[in-house]
Amino acid sequence: MLAIEFRDELLEKGWPDDLRVAVLVGEAPGPEAPTSAIRAQASGDLLGVWSASRHCFLYPDFQFQRSGAIRKDVAGLLAVLLREDDRGGWRRAFWLYSPHALLDDRTPAEIFIDDPARVIAVAREEFLDDREATW
Repeated sequence: MLAIEFRDELLEKGWPDDLRVAVLVGEAPGPEAPTSAIRAQASGDLLGVWSASRHCFLYPDFQFQRSGAIRKDVAGLLAVLLREDDRGGWRRAFWLYSPHALLDDRTPAEIFIDDPARVIAVAREEFLDDREATW
């Protein structure tokens, strides 16, 4: 139940869908042409989360500069975050928008805007370090 409430709270942030991202970056998408957001998500350069109520992916806002361009370090972060069993993107979004002890109890999404290297380092420590190696 808490996960559903958290998901709904995140959806209320008004994250853009692929068409809104296209408008932000000055792209004129055709009715059948995939937008840059869809292509970026497919290539692992952008995180999309599935909105069942809207029947589309939404893109968490921390990934974008004010101009609408995707921040350059997003792909590096997403490469570290686990994708297994996360086709809808929500496991990664929950991690990104939950306070983290190694980030002074701030969220990775909040810190990423000013210090992406710090967030990527924390993600590496959490998801890529071999926990058995210290035994």
